[in-house]
Amino acid sequence: MSQEGPASRGGEGGLLARFAAVGAVTTLLDIALFAALTAAHLPAGAANLLSYSCGIALSYALNRRWTFAAEGSPGRAVRFVTATLAGLGASTLLVLVFASILPPVVAKALSVPIVFLWNYGASRLWVFRPGTKPHNG
Repeated sequence: MSQEGPASRGGEGGLLARFAAVGAVTTLLDIALFAALTAAHLPAGAANLLSYSCGIALSYALNRRWTFAAEGSPGRAVRFVTATLAGLGASTLLVLVFASILPPVVAKALSVPIVFLWNYGASRLWVFRPGTKPHNG
């Protein structure tokens, strides 16, 4: 699969829209799978780990193929998981900070666009950077 520049994929706005659409799909998968696993009496922590991990895997596959039209590699997958987990850490930290002065749901809502921009930037500039070949390690 060849890597195309942003201009040939609808510009930066097109990439951002596809990235957001992938995020919406993977979030729905995460929530649905979490609900099904907890309904099957799996403890919430284990259910969250499984559902969130499935969301990460689907997000990598869809973003690699559809959003960024990039070749896959183990190294690229590791960079994606690293960036995504860093986003999770940032989200948790932001929620903790914001929740110290705001209601928790408001704190979470404020963290979402910040972490979305982090995840997009990391994917665009590091994981799927145009013109780079994937590394196997």
